[in-house]
Amino acid sequence: MMDEEYDAIIVGGGHNGLTCGAYLSRAGKKVLVLEAKPYVGGASVTEEFAPGFRASTYSFVLGHLHPKVIDDLELEKFGFEAVPMGETCNPTENDCIVFSSDPKKTYEQIARFSKKDAENYPKFFARLQSTVKLMRELQLETPINPFDKSPSGLMKTAGFAWRYRNSGKEFYNLIQSLSMSANDYVSRWFETDIVKAKLMFWATIGGNVGPYAPGTAFYIVSHLTGQFGMRFAKGGMGSIADALRASGEAHGMQVRCSASVDEILVEGGRTRGVRLKSGEDIKARRVISNVGAKVTFGNIVRRQHLPQDFMEHIDGFRTRGMGFKLLCAVDKKPTYKGFDPEKTGVDYPGYAHICPTPEFLERAYDEAKFGWYSSEPFLSPSVPTHFDPSLAPDGKHIVTFQGGVTPYELTNSTWDRERDNLLRNTFSVMDRFAPGFSDSVIDYKLYLPKDIEDDINMPGGNTQHGELTLDQLFYMRPAPGYGDYRSPIDGLYQCGASTHPGGAVSAVNGHNAAREVLKDWKRL
Repeated sequence: MMDEEYDAIIVGGGHNGLTCGAYLSRAGKKVLVLEAKPYVGGASVTEEFAPGFRASTYSFVLGHLHPKVIDDLELEKFGFEAVPMGETCNPTENDCIVFSSDPKKTYEQIARFSKKDAENYPKFFARLQSTVKLMRELQLETPINPFDKSPSGLMKTAGFAWRYRNSGKEFYNLIQSLSMSANDYVSRWFETDIVKAKLMFWATIGGNVGPYAPGTAFYIVSHLTGQFGMRFAKGGMGSIADALRASGEAHGMQVRCSASVDEILVEGGRTRGVRLKSGEDIKARRVISNVGAKVTFGNIVRRQHLPQDFMEHIDGFRTRGMGFKLLCAVDKKPTYKGFDPEKTGVDYPGYAHICPTPEFLERAYDEAKFGWYSSEPFLSPSVPTHFDPSLAPDGKHIVTFQGGVTPYELTNSTWDRERDNLLRNTFSVMDRFAPGFSDSVIDYKLYLPKDIEDDINMPGGNTQHGELTLDQLFYMRPAPGYGDYRSPIDGLYQCGASTHPGGAVSAVNGHNAAREVLKDWKRL
């Protein structure tokens, strides 16, 4: 037993938990972060996967980390450093198109395929600009509860409506994206397969259906909302967690690793702390869970403490993972078949999308609909060592892939039987667009949804903690009435990706949750 009492305990040392803890510490609160693994980071970690080769295990590239959090928590002071990734390469069977942050270069690249598409490309983003601006404002909002008819609840809803009273066009565009397919949405602007496929690739992030399905246009808007500039984190994505930890510790935050929480203790409808799997009890006035909603509620908070209707929503919260991560140690960087430095104006494409047509993306999902995996998976390879050579031995490189589609469970087979076949499919696609790639592979590590679930306690292996669909967004995330980072238990809060605005290494969830915890503190 420990007699020491904390103002707040954070369950889970992922980046949102560390963010929440760092903000609370800066506000003068006595904070303890408990992490089950031997190191912090959750899905934002850098690990050695082969002798001498280190990579970001689950998270990918840096683009969503919110500038406000970087500034507020002085992350650059505590070691955070990022390298710009100015270009994305999209190989075709016999050519290669590069999209960059330079509008002139991108225009020239697209014009090689279609002058009409080149002219529409800036118009497309200009049309989306105000909607993305609205979404960025909504990111930092605490979702209202439109079901709350109390005076305070009605005032919050009225205040929200007043703040956004002049955003009718933006809300219309947002609703349109929530109802349209990515294919229909993009095809209104573009005619060339490679350009459409580039934009539709973003629709594979956060969802479990193909880009021809209604509602998938929202993922394009969501992706752009979180993009504050494509960058690579020096030292991998684990460097973000390290900087967050250092920032919090500089203001008194304590972190204990290898400290797995067995139960969040509840008495009389209020939390009083946690019990570790070791049997140790730790007291706290507040507990903030960075763990997924389906693990927090009904598991580490015992079901008998929670309302039945709330648990029905949590039980129905969909967390199916459909993507895989592949880390490869290689003896040379991949060479894309159609890539030409003179034609593209780029020395080397360190980040790529393998999806030459919209149909290529959709077919990958077709096989998954019936409990199988893609015979030709779409891939997003990056070469971290192009930006940070320290991650591999001299002269060697790392290639990391996000790919799809891989259901959590298979029909009439098991992943133990099929892992090698998926790997063959992946290397076959890569060899098709980067000849000889498979011959360059020294070692590899493959993570399927079940592997992700087992390693970092994410149900379904969904790194978003839950699908980003209309019924699981904003005030519905993770359950109606509890989108405000609070819970049915007094003193128990949520700060993980199960909350608004969802997944990605943005730190917004942790930022928003800390704000709500501090608001409640002032009321006491």
